[in-house]
Amino acid sequence: MANSKKGKHLDPDTLEKEARVLSLRRLGVTFDHIAQQLGYASGSGAYNAYRRACLKIIYEEVEETRKMEMDRLDNAQMRIMQAVNQGDIPAINTLLRIMDRRAKLLGLDMPVKSQVEVTTYDTGTIDSEVARLIRLLGSTDSETRSLDAPPSTS
Repeated sequence: MANSKKGKHLDPDTLEKEARVLSLRRLGVTFDHIAQQLGYASGSGAYNAYRRACLKIIYEEVEETRKMEMDRLDNAQMRIMQAVNQGDIPAINTLLRIMDRRAKLLGLDMPVKSQVEVTTYDTGTIDSEVARLIRLLGSTDSETRSLDAPPSTS
């Protein structure tokens, strides 16, 4: 029985082709060129293969790389723990850097809170202020007016 599109069995040829699409795209090749090289009808076909590859291949690679990096961090930490336990300050600093890297890798740190202040201007207010300034600049009154003065209510 042939595999359905929604089936869980993956065709090795399709996986290989999607991996090639991903590899070419990482090199900066356009989807149109990928389509020509790999036999897709159009750039959109190559793009769809790329998206499928991202969903399948990238996640697996990221998880595998994350596990490998965690193993390396564990190994490094294990090697310096005797010095840390003896109070060696450089070893303690190294341990803190390892712990920081592990927290970043696993997403353990709390998100940084930011306070953003937004100022909005009503275009009617801006237009009327520009018109007031133009009137002041073009005024022929003998008295001197300050541009900083609030608009008169007369």
